[in-house]
Amino acid sequence: MRPLLALLPADALGVDLWSLTGEAATFEQGIDALMAMQPAHVRAELAYTCSFTHLPNTVWRIADNDGHGRQALARAARVSYRTLVEPHWTRISDQLQAARMSKGRLMLEGGLERLLTTLSPLVHWQPPVLELLVDEDADIYLSGRGLNLVPSLLLGERPMLLTDIVHQDQPPTLVFPAASDPAGMLEPAKRGGLATMLGRTRAAVLAALGEGATTAEVAQRVKLPAAHANHQLTLLRQAGLVATNRRDDQVLHSLTSLGEKFRDGA
Repeated sequence: MRPLLALLPADALGVDLWSLTGEAATFEQGIDALMAMQPAHVRAELAYTCSFTHLPNTVWRIADNDGHGRQALARAARVSYRTLVEPHWTRISDQLQAARMSKGRLMLEGGLERLLTTLSPLVHWQPPVLELLVDEDADIYLSGRGLNLVPSLLLGERPMLLTDIVHQDQPPTLVFPAASDPAGMLEPAKRGGLATMLGRTRAAVLAALGEGATTAEVAQRVKLPAAHANHQLTLLRQAGLVATNRRDDQVLHSLTSLGEKFRDGA
């Protein structure tokens, strides 16, 4: 993992591989994009990172034309992914989907201002300026480029703003924590959890979730008291069938991939 860790100094955010590789649908496509990084772009990003923190001289190998440095970085990325991320990816994906669904509902219900309010105190919307609690002091002008919002369970407590210093016409990306307790969300389902799902009531609650619902909406759809509906949702969450995303005064529940399979099978 040393080639990857060399890009991540302890006192700074490190090299922005996201902007260098772009988005990818799968991990292997991301590795292909990493191998295809343009050496000139890599050197520009390394020079920028070195302007505010120290990087070991070995990192410049990933900008070599022979590609050997990028091959070593790709091997390190594979080791890191398979060891640290892949064993938890199903639960990570479920929680990220729940976060996206929750933020999408906020946009529909209250617009951009309502959405940005939920990111406080990390993000403060003071039109027309969006203030971010990050380590770097800088002003970035969008100039009509827009802003990508991306939830993450691997970020820590603070948001991170990524900008492409080579393709400056691309919108910046604001990565924000998707949960206050990501470690707790990634705990495996309790043993015997699926056995507790037997019964019409819980099957009805699963079906009532649809594309996501609050506790009150589930109670109304299944015609249960709110406390009873909340209890059923808690059991479903403990079994790994439901993901919950909390916001201001309510929570939004959605089916995990396992929950969708269980519901469809039922």
